[in-house]
This record gives sequence, structure tokens and C-alpha cells, in this order.
Amino acid sequence: MNNQSNALSSKGVKVQKRKVVSTANPSSSLPHHQLMTHATKMRRNKINEMKKQRKDFLRRVNYGSMLTVVVLPLLAIIYLLRYKESIVPENQKTLYFTCIYYNITMLAFTSGYHKYFAHNSFKIRAEFLKYFFAILGSSCGLGSIRWWATLHRAHHNFTDDTEKDPYSIKRGFLYAHYGWMLKRPKLMRFYNELFEQEFSGQIENQELVNEAIVENRSEIEDEVDLKELIDPTTDPNYNEDLKNFLIWQQRTYLIWFFLTSILIPGFITKFICHDSFIHGILYPGLLRMFLCQQSLLSTESICHLKRIQVTIPTQPFNDTNSSINCNNPLLSILTYGQAHQNYHHEFPHDYRVDNSLFTYDPTKWFLWTMEKLGFVEELSRTPDSLVTQLKLQQQQKVINRLKSQLNWGTPISKLPLITPKEFNKIIASSSNKDRIYIIIQKIIHDVTPFMDQHPGGVPLLKASNGQDATRAFYGGVYGHSTAAVNLLATMRIGVLDDGKNEEVWKKVARQEREVVASADSRSGQSHTAEAA
Repeated sequence: MNNQSNALSSKGVKVQKRKVVSTANPSSSLPHHQLMTHATKMRRNKINEMKKQRKDFLRRVNYGSMLTVVVLPLLAIIYLLRYKESIVPENQKTLYFTCIYYNITMLAFTSGYHKYFAHNSFKIRAEFLKYFFAILGSSCGLGSIRWWATLHRAHHNFTDDTEKDPYSIKRGFLYAHYGWMLKRPKLMRFYNELFEQEFSGQIENQELVNEAIVENRSEIEDEVDLKELIDPTTDPNYNEDLKNFLIWQQRTYLIWFFLTSILIPGFITKFICHDSFIHGILYPGLLRMFLCQQSLLSTESICHLKRIQVTIPTQPFNDTNSSINCNNPLLSILTYGQAHQNYHHEFPHDYRVDNSLFTYDPTKWFLWTMEKLGFVEELSRTPDSLVTQLKLQQQQKVINRLKSQLNWGTPISKLPLITPKEFNKIIASSSNKDRIYIIIQKIIHDVTPFMDQHPGGVPLLKASNGQDATRAFYGGVYGHSTAAVNLLATMRIGVLDDGKNEEVWKKVARQEREVVASADSRSGQSHTAEAA
């Protein structure tokens, strides 16, 4: 064999060797240092992305609200548990003061922040009331007037819009109740422009702009254009004093919050109620503030959630948004009389939460008293006729919606015209010998499906087959009910065209007017009475 292989080799036969094909990943052919560089770059990008997300999250946190809405109430509750304090002050004078102070601060907020600054429901004659609203209203810990009132106006203008409504219930119950307070909205530039539109005036304090509107630094590049967006002097509602007042209150908000939630409750409790200073901070201070917050925040969460049936929700004025009237008296007490949000969203300028005299509404009673004392004027009252009109429109819309789901029979205008000769042929046809046709008010009805259920029996119907039974149907034999008339309408098959159909066409015109009215009601369902 060796000799043969040597012989083959000697004859010049070429032996080819197979090439070994590499199955490794092409990237593995890269030098080691390039792989390390690529991995390091990916890791660095990942870290930078995480840092950016964390930085954006920290920038979005509303630290002021976090302090007043979460931290301070939580510390008060921890103190109660740690030292086994009663949730109600044991000192009777402290209890009385806490109750009185709760009502004073709630009235300052609901009358001032809400009705005066957000909705312009009245005009102030006594200047001290403006400071009463601004200073004691800040003790609720829900932010400055300018910020809160602007967000509230946005809520009314864009109710349920998940982007523009700052506390849209569509983002969840917890967000509508608490979440919007703890995290700044994404559309900060939009709200800043709304600031300028609703409370006209130039941005005088750049620090306020940076604190209130900046989500990230890339958004502030056009701030110069923003200042020139609106000329306040061209606005007929422009009020230089009011604008300066709002900016002053926004600058000094934390001072007034500390004064009205810590110092004043503490000193009054210690020196007038003869209780400890810490009890003053605890009961009329922080726990009172926490209760105020729950009362005010519940109007934007509970009073916009229809599925909580315990609230006895109704929408008597408009059902196109989430606002409801909570008819549970306990909810009225919890929300300090602000539970009728469906009314409020339709008539936001009304100083009342409802036009009824018997609705629980401390804010209404307070402002009515202020008007009688001459401290305020021009209380906005929605005319009762307008309230009734909108309520009737909503009721009609509900009726039309229900009517559209029912069988009212074929409209007369869509029925075929059948001459007496053609009608006689139909009756005489052998295929229709078991059917019963009755004419009532020139309308031909096939009552065959109902003949076995007819209270008068089948023979009575057969006796009227092919005959005009109008007089018998409407009292000649038996006066049929409205329900019977509606049932008969579902059996229409044609109009008897005998040349004397004036009454029929009057009926058609009447039906068409009802259809037009129904369509008008549906087309107007998105309109509200806010302009009132």
C-alpha cells in the first residue's frame, strides 16, 4: 500500500484538503479590547438613561405638596400612635377651638380660593376679606391661589381629558384624589400659558416660573416668547392689583401656611385653651388640615366616580362628563357641602352648589351673610328658569335614548301606500286566509300575531277583518289604553290610499317633528350652561 501511494504521488496526483469553516459569531472575531469598549458603552448608556429617568422623576415630584399632604399628616398620626393620644382632643376648649378653626379655614378656602378666585362668583367690597381668604385658605396645604385656581379652571374646561384635566378621574381614583398633588403634570407649559390667560399679567418672578412650570431644561428655551404671548393691558378683565396680589400670595404661601397651621393653633391652644403647645400643632393644626384636605379632595374623586353607588349618584343636568350629584347626606357633610358637582360643573359661577334652599352648603350661607353685611356684592345666582330648562333638556335626552332602544313600529312615512283595490286583493288571497287585517285611522295593521292574546277574543277580530275599526278601537266598543295603541303601532304594514288621507299626513308631520326634536336634543348634548 505504501508503494502504491508513493506511486500515485509520484504520478503528480494532487490531494486537496477540506477547509475548516468557522461557526463562531462574527463579533467574536473582534479584538478583545473592542468588545470590552462596546460593553462599557452599552453599560454607560444604560446608567445614563436610569439617571435621566430618576432625575426627571425627582423634578416632577411636588415637594411642597408632598410635605403638606403626606409628611406632616403622617407625622401627626405617628405621634398619636406612639404616645397613645386620643384622636379627639381631651381638653374641651381645644376641641371647641379645633371645630371652630376647621370651619373658618374651610370657609376661607371654599369661599376664597374656590368661589372668588377660581370662579369669580362675587365681588369683594371689604378689602380685608381678600387677605382672610389668602392667608387662612393657605392653612389647608393645597398650594397657592394662583396655582390651585388655574388647575381648577383647567379641570372645568377639560373635564375628563387625561392630558389637560389635572385630576381626571379617568386616571384612577387615587390619582384624582392624591396623585395629582404629589406629582407635577407633564403639560407644565400648557398650565403656565393658562396662568397668563386666566390671571393676566407678565411673569415678574422668574423663580416662580422655574418652580412651577419647568419639567426639564429643554422646555424653557422659549420663555421670552412666552412673556410676550399676551398683552395684559388689552384684556378688559385685567386687574393689576389682583395680579400683584396673587403673585404676592404665591411668594409668601409657605410663610402663611406655617403661621396658620403651626404657630397660630399652637399659641391659641396654649394660652387661651390652656393646653399644651404640641396639642395645638396636633389637633387644630395638622389633623384639622388633614381633615380639610380630605373634604376638598373628595369632590374631585368621590364626586366624579359614578360606580360608587353608596353616594346615590345622579346627573340631572349633564351626563357627558364624570361629574355627579352625590345625594347621600353623609357625603355632603364630608365634602363641606360641595357634593353636587354635576350642578357645579354646569353653573360654575353660581356661588351656591345647588339652587335648592335646603341643600347643605355652609359656603352659600357664609357668602349670603357677607352680602347682607355689605362685605361682598353681586353674588352670582343662576336663574331658576335656566336650571329647570337644563334639567328638562337632560331628562328629554334620557327619554330619547330610551326611546331609541324600543320598538315603536315602522314610521308611517315609510309605509307603502295601498289602494282599496289592492287591499281587497290581499284579503282575498288564499295565502292570507288565516291572517287578520284591520284598518284604524287609515293605517292597515296585521294583527294576526296578537289575535290569540286579544282580551275580546279571536271572533271579534275576525268580524273586523278588512274593516275600518277606528271607532270601535277608540271607545265605540272598548276604549283601548295607551299601551294598546303602542302595541298596535308595531303591527303597521301600510297606509290605505283612498284619496282622503289628510289626517294620516298630519300624523306623519307630527311624528317627523318629534324625530327632529329628538335629533336636536342629541346634537346639543355636549353643550353646557357654563356661560350662565
